[in-house]
Amino acid sequence: MQIFISWSGEAAKQCAETLRDWLPYMNQAISPFVSSQDIAKGERGLAKIAGELQACSFGIVCVTRENQYAPWINFESGALSRELGESSLIPFLVDMQVKDLSSGPLTQFQATDSSHKEDVWAMVKSINGKCEPQVESERLRTMFDRFWDDLETSLVSIRSANPAADAPQREVPDILDELVKLAREQHARIGSLEKAIGNVGVTNNTSHYTINDPKEVRIASDTDESAEKASRKDRARRVGNMARELIGGREKVTKAVLVGDSLVKLTCTEEGITRAREVRNELSNLAEDYMVGISIFGPDGVEDVSHPPF
Repeated sequence: MQIFISWSGEAAKQCAETLRDWLPYMNQAISPFVSSQDIAKGERGLAKIAGELQACSFGIVCVTRENQYAPWINFESGALSRELGESSLIPFLVDMQVKDLSSGPLTQFQATDSSHKEDVWAMVKSINGKCEPQVESERLRTMFDRFWDDLETSLVSIRSANPAADAPQREVPDILDELVKLAREQHARIGSLEKAIGNVGVTNNTSHYTINDPKEVRIASDTDESAEKASRKDRARRVGNMARELIGGREKVTKAVLVGDSLVKLTCTEEGITRAREVRNELSNLAEDYMVGISIFGPDGVEDVSHPPF
């Protein structure tokens, strides 16, 4: 699988070259492209980059405090997102944390903090999930743990050699404004989902309902179903969609089933299980507020946690 690694500036360049050499240890199917290393003398640089952008299956953008405003970074990020979609583009933060990422195009993607081992592990799992063939999860983790120190040592060296002491820190009001903006966007998305759900018609008359489309929960009802029962089912399907959004959408929730009118069963990927544990308080509050049970299952079909109706 081809991975396009974007960079701008010396620190980001060094990080990109480090990832280029390190990532294939995780899966031999990974073939990274870094312009500083992979454009031969005499080749037309922009033409080569344009071709690689179209051919790649995953993108990593090496972001520093210095380059996050650079036009080249935002150009390549925009091109990559158009080619790959948001789920296959990851900003790799070299010398900053997620909260320090400015309010710009890069904030729409799920960033990886390079100083946080489990964050980098999540990125490696995402990349492996798109490879053919994939490396089995336990073996992948073993390889990651074995080579993590090499990557961490290189990144520490890069940060030390390229200090960012003069880089501006984001102000608290700026961060809060961005959070408000993101919350409003999320509210608008949920409103669109609920509107789409309201337009879904009757599909069958069974007692179990499968949620296939990420934008809707399809339910079924008997023709003589009472308005009160329909209302409970409508409430339960809303809970299903909201719970799925909390966990991470279709990528992390592979299947959702509405049982009766008071229980939602969600089958998650391994990343989805991890995310569900992180937002367990929100899921519990959701179950309590709507009096609808939420059961979380792993990819092996084993129940991981349940938030029973109250």
